[in-house]
Amino acid sequence: MLLLVDDRDSGRPEEGPSPRPQWEPNWRVWRWVVGAAIVAFAAANASGVLSTLLVFTAFALCCRSLTEAVSYGEGLHDWRQ
Repeated sequence: MLLLVDDRDSGRPEEGPSPRPQWEPNWRVWRWVVGAAIVAFAAANASGVLSTLLVFTAFALCCRSLTEAVSYGEGLHDWRQ
């Protein structure tokens, strides 16, 4: 496993007015989680092909909530070949 830690100061100020407090929930994540829970409940009560489609939809919503929760940040902004 390799890990590159960049400790250089980027010199850029913080974006936005201020980061949200730690106690405030991240509503962008929770909307996907609630949607996935509703679709999973519907999948549990459905049958046949509809149930399969709802399970795939619930999985996609879970993946979407994970991408919101664990953002990649700026990506490879300083990458050079």
